[in-house]
Amino acid sequence: MSLMPKRQIGFRTAAARADYWGQLALDRLHRLFAIVILLQLIQCFRGYWWSETYSVIYGVVTAIAVSELLFTRWLGIRLALQAAAAVVLSAAYSPFFEWAGWPSDWKDQQQWSLFYDFHIASLHPFVELAAGAVLAVHVMTWFARTRTSLVSLLMAAIGVMATVDSFFPLELWHNIAWIVAAGLGWLVILHLRELRARHPDSWEALAERPIDLAVPAVIIIGLLLLTGIFMPRAPAILEDPYTIWSEAQGRSVPSAAGEGGQLTTSIGASSVKNGSSSSGYGRDDRTLGGGFDFDYSPVMTVATNRRSYWRGEAKAVYTGQGWGDVRRPLSLLGAGVDTRFGVSERAETVKTEKLTQTVTMLRKDRVPVLFGAGPVSKIDELESDNNGGVQLNPEDWEVRFNKPSRVTTYTIESDVTVFDPAALRAAAVPAPDAASIDLSPYLQLPGELPARVKNLALQVTASGANEFDKTELLVKYLKETYPYNNKPDVSKRKSSDFVDAFLFEIKEGYCDYYSTAFVVMARSVGIPARWVKGYTSGVDPAQAEEARYAGAPVNTDGPGTYTVRNSDAHSWAEVYFEGYGWIPFEPTAGFSVPQPVPVDAPADLSAEPVDAPEADEADKAPVAIGWQIPAAGAALLLVAAIAVLLRKRRGIRLWKRIRYAGASPDQRIVRETEKLVKFLGRRGMKREDHETMRESFNRWGDKFTSLRPDFDRVLIQFERARYGRGMGAEQDAKQVEETVARLRKAL
Repeated sequence: MSLMPKRQIGFRTAAARADYWGQLALDRLHRLFAIVILLQLIQCFRGYWWSETYSVIYGVVTAIAVSELLFTRWLGIRLALQAAAAVVLSAAYSPFFEWAGWPSDWKDQQQWSLFYDFHIASLHPFVELAAGAVLAVHVMTWFARTRTSLVSLLMAAIGVMATVDSFFPLELWHNIAWIVAAGLGWLVILHLRELRARHPDSWEALAERPIDLAVPAVIIIGLLLLTGIFMPRAPAILEDPYTIWSEAQGRSVPSAAGEGGQLTTSIGASSVKNGSSSSGYGRDDRTLGGGFDFDYSPVMTVATNRRSYWRGEAKAVYTGQGWGDVRRPLSLLGAGVDTRFGVSERAETVKTEKLTQTVTMLRKDRVPVLFGAGPVSKIDELESDNNGGVQLNPEDWEVRFNKPSRVTTYTIESDVTVFDPAALRAAAVPAPDAASIDLSPYLQLPGELPARVKNLALQVTASGANEFDKTELLVKYLKETYPYNNKPDVSKRKSSDFVDAFLFEIKEGYCDYYSTAFVVMARSVGIPARWVKGYTSGVDPAQAEEARYAGAPVNTDGPGTYTVRNSDAHSWAEVYFEGYGWIPFEPTAGFSVPQPVPVDAPADLSAEPVDAPEADEADKAPVAIGWQIPAAGAALLLVAAIAVLLRKRRGIRLWKRIRYAGASPDQRIVRETEKLVKFLGRRGMKREDHETMRESFNRWGDKFTSLRPDFDRVLIQFERARYGRGMGAEQDAKQVEETVARLRKAL
């Protein structure tokens, strides 16, 4: 039995430990950072990919992570496992396993074609996207082997995210923060890898204490990530190039069919024109005006059998500045929240359509009401932190909480009145004291309302023969007369009345302007109306996919799961018809409220086409997808191709030939030497002001004795080139370039 000194045993243990941590952290961990960056990039396709596509991609990414951590050097095994995961997961989420059998005649080409269409083609597009995910991870890990290439990769990824954020209604700031955090972690790995290669003794000492090494890096990167994610939103200082270009062309930026905002206003304050508030439901309705920026962060999803507006609250009292409410007695629904309630002002003979909606809140904000198609007839399956505080306001069609509460999910039913223009035209306008409900709050107007508002309303509705026709005339006038603008120029406002200022001075605005003006003008001619706020329908990604791939018209008002965003916050109006109750109307330009219509009713030419404006927006989205995302991807591939080319010798020679075109060998030697001095300065070896070039090079040569010959070689060539007679040869310039490259690599 041979004896071994304890010192030698300790050295072997330290070396083994350093090798273990080196394989685990430095040779494998960076692949997880590549996966994190890839996951952030595919978030650009939210709303355009099916949920099954994301399931396949997430499964493949998990397989990549596991295999990459388990095997370091066996690339073939890793690729085989990842390819198998891509195929199996693609088959699991496609009809592939619905086996129809092999072709009965192996020589029949038609049977093989059918077999291909039924089984192999069903893997499209899952298997291509899964294979693309595998390829993307390996390309990123291969490319970003140095700090320069990694920084190039990060800048390209952030550039793609910024481009998509400008062109599409997506909020990608959190994704960019994750990319930055992953990049910082990756840079730490590259730094430690360089330390291991150049100073193995120092690396072994650090590997003795892996926790002490990892904890500070994790804390710093984590704090940076949390700071970026939870940093309060600041107003935009500079517009993105796309917005600037669009506005210069006189076109508005697409708004994804939604609006509304937490607004601030001051009469005559031009600074509000570029308002910094964001769209959303929780706003102060007592003072309307100002402008807002679109916020596309999701609020909730609504799974329903029919598309609708998602109603929140109704307001009755117009103050001249905004809206107030009438205090009414509320009915406590109790903890069970499983009850039915009807609509007293609607006759039993009126046709209705039942809508069932399951709402899932995506934010943890406290809400004052439950959102749904109006009027709600049943509530159940409510998951909230205040189930016992649910109250019903039957007259305003509101389901409220006794205090704002956090809601997870709920299911409601709504009995929506069928929109029948012929029947509504025949409805008689009751006297205020003969109606089924008290109409006085819905005919209220402030005493100081300028007379020109009422005169304009009378002029617009003069040709209307009944209440419905007058309402339609008001809708048409507002939509066709006033352009939509989420940042109207309120510096034009002189009148103290909000509606008067909109109609005669500002002459542009968004939903609050249109809907409030409509209600006030309707009341001016004796039509009972009220102001309503909530959300527009949102977007169902599955319908867009079906329209894109099926090539046939899709029922955009049909069943689906609609994603509702802050940008979908909206306000509209409801008009009272005796025997029918409250009917919604949409006076805002570019919007149309979806409503059920009689199945056998003839086409009504005076009615607005259902959802035509939002259909236009849906049509724009695939067009944008057609070139903008591929253009961003092409730019990323171009950057990657240039970077790869520069890593090759031929590419380097071509780049230097272009860069130094027209320069003499002496000029190139001087330029390379100056670049080396700047590089050494960044490495902490600065050239002092009082030093000559020879003194600096001698000092650096004394510090790194093994590199002294290279320092002397560059110095001699530099002095000949700078102080000689311009007789430097091409071979001298190439020698200096090679020597400088060796020094940069060594240092």
